Amino acid sequence: MIKLAVLCSGRGTDLQSIIDAIDSGYLAAEIAVVLTDKPNVGALARAEAAGIPNVCVDRKNFSTRADFEAALIENIGGVDLVVLAGFMRILSADFVKKFSGRLMNIHPSLLPAFPGAHAHRDVLAYGAKVSGCTVHFVDEGTDTGPIILQAAVDVREDDTEETLAARVLELEHIIYPRAIRLFIDGRLKIVGRRVEIGGGNMKIKRALISVSNKLGVVDLARKLSKSGVEIISTGGTGKAIRAAGVPVTYVSDLTGFPEIMNGRVKTLNPKIHGGILAVRDNPEHLRQMEENGIEPIDLVVVNLYPFKKTIAKPNVTLDDAIENIDIGGPAMIRAAAKNFKYVTVVTNPDRYDEIAKLVADTGEVPDDLRKELAAEAFAHTADYDAAITKYLSDV
Repeated sequence: MIKLAVLCSGRGTDLQSIIDAIDSGYLAAEIAVVLTDKPNVGALARAEAAGIPNVCVDRKNFSTRADFEAALIENIGGVDLVVLAGFMRILSADFVKKFSGRLMNIHPSLLPAFPGAHAHRDVLAYGAKVSGCTVHFVDEGTDTGPIILQAAVDVREDDTEETLAARVLELEHIIYPRAIRLFIDGRLKIVGRRVEIGGGNMKIKRALISVSNKLGVVDLARKLSKSGVEIISTGGTGKAIRAAGVPVTYVSDLTGFPEIMNGRVKTLNPKIHGGILAVRDNPEHLRQMEENGIEPIDLVVVNLYPFKKTIAKPNVTLDDAIENIDIGGPAMIRAAAKNFKYVTVVTNPDRYDEIAKLVADTGEVPDDLRKELAAEAFAHTADYDAAITKYLSDV
């Protein structure tokens, strides 16, 4: 868990979005201190309400900027990331160098267009058709640092500074926590003027486990749960896990929709597939997840109905074979494998101990292994489909 210092000058709505993201478990972070350069502002009240240490370092009490910044640095202490959230002061080159690569800001325009303190006014005066917000690392210039994330809104014909600001602020509250999470996950690398977003660390917080072959699955669930992973499961798998005393959330409780048609329909739901397929660097995906109450799923452990075993039985009927054609399982496997940049998929029980140990030791699965597991998963579904194809062709 990393420590943040958040610097504000006003109402603190961006601060609140960070507090909420921490409280929800989205950010594995602690706000060590909230600092403002003005007394009696909303940010201080928000910090106080959240029980966060807070200090006003009033610029008016210092004769020089150097003395003011020295007081800021003293109160910031040894944090991992300094977050400017509506902090309306230009910081010196010395301050920026001290926190180089770990000083982040959000600006209410699509930089490099419209830097400075009056972005919305400047956007409207220029007649721009699109505006938005930008999260960037801070360098020695004014709003010139390497860009991390951006999100855009259309500028409407009847927009005022206030209406435009309100819509941009909604996006700020989405992409700022996302940028901080990318930093926490070690996925940001500054290369010249660019910020590269790599595979980095993908912490596993939620796992969906739904298997036909239950060999080793309870032990896996127990180990994951001990590592702090939330377990989501279906019918028989969920019952086996719960019977072993491991906390589990049933898919039907998550989706708000029961398993129907003798289990034919249970995981084919946006709260499942949205949680698996969301591109977690995409602000629009994040917005839609928030609007629809969709939480990310980081690990998918699935193996399929025993089709080959079923058709190997003497006197098997066509109806029996068809009922052992898995639909939801391949869909989840393929979704997770497609999205291996963010999601780990496991189809082979021989991988369980390896995955459990990685999660216990590091909380994550490396990106190269996620890709390897995705290839295994596609091979698994391809073999499954080939068996079905052959059977239906020959029957």
